[in-house]
Amino acid sequence: MDRVIEETATVIAIEDGFAWVEAERRSACGQCGSADSCGTGSLSKLFRKGHTRLRIHDPVGLRAGERVRIAIQGDTLIRASLTAYMLPLTALLAAAGAATALQLDEGLVALLGLAGLGAGLWLSGRLTGGVAGRDRYLPTLAGRAGTAAAVRLEPSKAGPGQA
Repeated sequence: MDRVIEETATVIAIEDGFAWVEAERRSACGQCGSADSCGTGSLSKLFRKGHTRLRIHDPVGLRAGERVRIAIQGDTLIRASLTAYMLPLTALLAAAGAATALQLDEGLVALLGLAGLGAGLWLSGRLTGGVAGRDRYLPTLAGRAGTAAAVRLEPSKAGPGQA
């Protein structure tokens, strides 16, 4: 069975069939008991905590100010992260490595590395569906916070990005 990752968020605005929710951005590092004596925990304090705003489908009629649970499949998050971060990085290293193996000039190694990065970014965009494919990576409404009842989602006849 696949793991589902849930987070609590606050509804900040309502649109036609959608809700804008805001979740607190947290770093896993700096949360343990050793955070005060750990260098990495100290570094995590330098970066400002903020909020992430997401647009989710609203099949239940949410109201602004309501606390909700949003969820995303764990494998979806991992696949999206690997595609967005590892593919471009791997392409950069492969292109720069190939240029180095060919004993090319340092400037050409750098240019080919950047070209590999660009190719990796382009390929990751193609694999994920680009802007049109973003809906499949968005979290969904799991329920109202503080209630055990899950939201029952009916299959939509509208395509991605359509209400």
